[in-house]
Amino acid sequence: MRKLLVVSPLFLVLGVGCDSTRRDFTYCDHDYSVCAQGFRCDLKQELCVPDVDAGGPDAVIPIEAATTIDLAPSIDLGSDSADAPITVDATAIDTSIVDVNQVVDLFTPDLRVPDAAGTCSTDSDCTGLAVGSYCVNNRCVACKTSSQCNNTAGKPFCSAENTCVSCSSAGSLDGGVSAVCSGTTPTCNATTGSCVQCVKNGDCPTASKAFCVQNQCVGCDSPGASCAGSVDGGVADAGSGAMGAGTVCVPSASGSAKAGQCVVCNAGNGNNDCSGNTPICDETTYTCKPCTSDSQCTSAPGVCMFQSGGRCATDAETIYVNNVGGCSNTSTSTNSATTPFCQIQTGLTAVKTDKRVILVKGSSALLPFSADLGSSTAQVSIIGQNSPIILVGAANAGIELITGNLYIRGLTVQGAGNSSANGPGIQVDSGASFIALDRCIVNGNRGGLLINDGPGFDIVNSILAQNRAGSAGAALFGGAYLGNPSSTSAIHRFWFNTVADNDQLGVTCSVKGQNLDACLLADTSGEVVNCTLTKWTKSSTTSPTGVAGTGFTADSNPPLFSSAKPYHLSSGATKAATSPCKDFITDTTVAFPLDDVDGDSRPNGTALDCGADEYWP
Repeated sequence: MRKLLVVSPLFLVLGVGCDSTRRDFTYCDHDYSVCAQGFRCDLKQELCVPDVDAGGPDAVIPIEAATTIDLAPSIDLGSDSADAPITVDATAIDTSIVDVNQVVDLFTPDLRVPDAAGTCSTDSDCTGLAVGSYCVNNRCVACKTSSQCNNTAGKPFCSAENTCVSCSSAGSLDGGVSAVCSGTTPTCNATTGSCVQCVKNGDCPTASKAFCVQNQCVGCDSPGASCAGSVDGGVADAGSGAMGAGTVCVPSASGSAKAGQCVVCNAGNGNNDCSGNTPICDETTYTCKPCTSDSQCTSAPGVCMFQSGGRCATDAETIYVNNVGGCSNTSTSTNSATTPFCQIQTGLTAVKTDKRVILVKGSSALLPFSADLGSSTAQVSIIGQNSPIILVGAANAGIELITGNLYIRGLTVQGAGNSSANGPGIQVDSGASFIALDRCIVNGNRGGLLINDGPGFDIVNSILAQNRAGSAGAALFGGAYLGNPSSTSAIHRFWFNTVADNDQLGVTCSVKGQNLDACLLADTSGEVVNCTLTKWTKSSTTSPTGVAGTGFTADSNPPLFSSAKPYHLSSGATKAATSPCKDFITDTTVAFPLDDVDGDSRPNGTALDCGADEYWP
């Protein structure tokens, strides 16, 4: 029996032509019609499909390589038609030599798209292509999501067509979801197409970065930003409320609460940003406010005119008085802080329309004076600093206001005793229009304060103590006599004063109805005549003829003044050891001065003290 050598399937597979433009044989067309062995080109589908004959597919029998088949006996292959029929040796083939477990590889189909221009099966097939670097539905595209687009180039969003588009393009999508500018770049710049922080100041919601400069929110001190006028790239911008109402920029690096913002004033500049009746920069609100104390006015003369609006006095309007060596008693001489007048009387003769502030400094004793200021309603102010004292000797009064409008602060008027030649500490004549006293001490005089009928008055934060008996006609008084103003509209206020230890009645009022508000009265010779004591006044009695106002209650407890500081309140370990005026006024909605006889602020705590002193340790 002859045996036929069977060649390995590797060599039985018919070779196909090499198509250099093809990577696999899944697809075909008129130009590429060759398919792998066992497949044919179906031009209708443009696919390589299995090649089958009409009788159905042949069975494929796995054949082990290098196996011989016994074909004996030999067959005469002659073509003689007269030959007798040939008998074929039908000896069974020895199948034991056939490996029935061997499977012939018929090529797993490669389903990837052919490498036609712009086609792909993975992102790597699109690397370096101009059309895009990402594979979607076998096509190379610019993006799958917006994160793959370039915002800087003005195309931040991936559209439904997988192209990167401007932020202003309608229907911009990111993976099928509507996309808008958000996060750190929440605003669409329609001009450039990019998402940016801002295009105008109003897009900047943070107060410390309220200016839009080159599409970035920045502070007021950044280049291109200005509190004097807001711009963005040179284009005027209406601005934002977050910028603040002022034209002063607080540096971003200042560390303050208003860093990078526009404010009315910056406390870091002192008070240089403020002027007029609001010369002080409030460190909390960054706004200008009136002054409340001399210490806030740092420029000469260092006087706060809080009684007339809260401005700081100027050097040009000030007359200086200081009874020291080198001072002058001639009103025509040059006057300045270094060349002052010696006496207040000299200063009064130098008063002019534009010089109406007299600053009295030093502790040297001063002589009594009288002020005849005429009919002008313009007020003249006499301001004492460093506790100046007027010593009243054999004179009619320590201070006499004949005519005009006079404000006195910080003076002590001290009398020489009870001689009949001595007059009251302060006398206001009927021809005067108005007198105001603040932080004054009037003690040891023959009657403390005498205000005749006619002038208006405002007496506050003052101490009237240890004065002898004085008289206003037939009426007697020790601490104060308050006349009846000639005008019903005139101010006639007596509040937050301490009247104590006078040899005659504490306060005598010319007519009934004059209120004594938030005062401390402690006179053993009787408290009041005709005056009305209001709810927040402390007094042991309304005798002899005072009126108890609504809510007033007499308090027989002693005032418990401080032993270290005359006529100032004390605070002990218990209520019984504490001045009854301390924290007495619990209603802080009532009118009250902002400071006390020492210039200390009111209130100290949640309640106010009655009398001239607000207790501070």
